Amino acid sequence: MSWYLIVLMFIEILGASTLAYQVFKMTELDAISRGLKHPKFWGIFSLSGNGGGGLLLYLIGRRKYPSFMSNADRLIMESRKKKAGVSLSFLAVSTIILFAICLLTF
Repeated sequence: MSWYLIVLMFIEILGASTLAYQVFKMTELDAISRGLKHPKFWGIFSLSGNGGGGLLLYLIGRRKYPSFMSNADRLIMESRKKKAGVSLSFLAVSTIILFAICLLTF
């Protein structure tokens, strides 16, 4: 296995894990601002499911509770959204390059 494949797989795993962490922290912060019980559970629950089913159920269920997010929390949420976007771009670019390399070499 070539060194660049190992580097691309590492970048892909890093992008996926940091994206999952950012989604967890954003969900937790949103659950705290809405006054939901067990915000860490909701953060973990949002990561569960195949294809984001847990996140979809959280987004549907939270509509009953109004958000009382402070300005400091809004800034944290915006920062986490930007970090999630960077993680998603690393994940997408490394996946595309890895897929292209695999197609061209085999």
